Amino acid sequence: MYKYILGILSIIALAGCYKDKGNYDYHELNAVKISGIDSSYSVLQGTRLQIKPVLAFTKDASGDTSKYSYEWFVIEKIGNLPLGARTDLATTHDLDVSITLAPSRDYTVYYRVTDKATGVTFKYLSNLTVSIAISKGMLILSEVNGKARLDMLSEYPKKYTMYTDVLRMLNSTVPHDGAPVEVAMVTTGYYISTTAGTHKIDNNTLGWKPTNSISYEFQSKVPENLVAQRLMSGFMNSALCFVNGDLYVYNQVYQVRYNLPVNYLTESKETFKVSRHIASHIQYMIPILLYDETNHRFVRYTPPNSECTLMPPGTIFNYQDAAKDLLYMTWNNYNGGMVFALLKDRPTGKVFLARINVTTSILQQSSYDEMNVPDIDKATRFAVDPVNGYIFYSAGGKLYEYDVSLKTAKLMLDRPGSEITLLTGAADGLVVGFYQLSGPAETGGSWEKYTVPPVNGPLQLKESYTGFGRIVSWIPKVS
Repeated sequence: MYKYILGILSIIALAGCYKDKGNYDYHELNAVKISGIDSSYSVLQGTRLQIKPVLAFTKDASGDTSKYSYEWFVIEKIGNLPLGARTDLATTHDLDVSITLAPSRDYTVYYRVTDKATGVTFKYLSNLTVSIAISKGMLILSEVNGKARLDMLSEYPKKYTMYTDVLRMLNSTVPHDGAPVEVAMVTTGYYISTTAGTHKIDNNTLGWKPTNSISYEFQSKVPENLVAQRLMSGFMNSALCFVNGDLYVYNQVYQVRYNLPVNYLTESKETFKVSRHIASHIQYMIPILLYDETNHRFVRYTPPNSECTLMPPGTIFNYQDAAKDLLYMTWNNYNGGMVFALLKDRPTGKVFLARINVTTSILQQSSYDEMNVPDIDKATRFAVDPVNGYIFYSAGGKLYEYDVSLKTAKLMLDRPGSEITLLTGAADGLVVGFYQLSGPAETGGSWEKYTVPPVNGPLQLKESYTGFGRIVSWIPKVS
């Protein structure tokens, strides 16, 4: 027993005398400080992104870039996190590439520097937003020598940058050889209408394919080159399509495609020709007022029904006056929700303004008065200010403001030698399009926005842009 214990002690003693030959000398890493890279970049698709980082190494002042490898790549953000697909950009010290990434998206940029001697990698992160010239701004449709031309006031690279004939600029093949009718945005997308047809355009590229004709959105058989004179948004992701006196309804919620026209009267079981002036809105369960041009009367339509009904008896004026023609009608938020309709009496030529409160709980006539004011007989375009309830109308190059309470009209703008070709209300003002009759056809048009003061104050010019043709339609582009 004693000799076994002695043997174990001897082994322990020998182990204690073993010399550790390991290398415990520590060396500081050749770290790098990366600068010269911004925290975020915003570029247009197709343009070059150039970044020249400055690298400062703690253990290498040689400036020999061959000692290191470099890597640039991006990862698409999902929400605020880089969780999407990776795209490699370059393997060079500096970045100088044309950006072909998908537009209207955000990315995280990664820059990696690896020391070839040690294999240690350092990285720097930055943010990148890729847009296109047409990502956001305003689309403006005008007529140039009888043909349609789509221009854009873009927010890129600065607000606003003018891009003339964006369809040609982007090599879009959408048919637009005819005269301009309308540019519109509804729940199903962006559309351009000319006398050659109505077509959906890609919101990122303005691109087109044959199945983008609006005729493919119809359940019923319609001409492939169908021309929609008006496209309007409705409530609950619905859309209204006006075509040659017929009105069609599309509703995504109820999975209802454009089918048979809804200008069919329940009471008489007959189809009528509907006016293009439609008191449309996006409010839930509020009737949309239409005008029956066949029988000279107002009717109401409530989506997603497939028929219209007669109006209740009027308390101030007759909803069914065979001597009247509708000049203009619209709905806006004034006084909680009101329809403004201008009617012309055929025997006398007099013009009357009818106002109707239309809300979820009210369908009631508010007023009916003759508009005995200058140039109303020559008026061609109309708009209503939703804040003050003023009626704007134009005759040639003159713009008038009609005060319903005072029953007077005031000349607000007068441009001799010009014609007002566009008059629309906006959430933040009044949009007026002027066109110089002497031309030139390509650049004689202007787009102007005015603030409408109360108490009949002078219009205040808010924005003005020139270089258009004869403007017929415009919409904001939000994505």
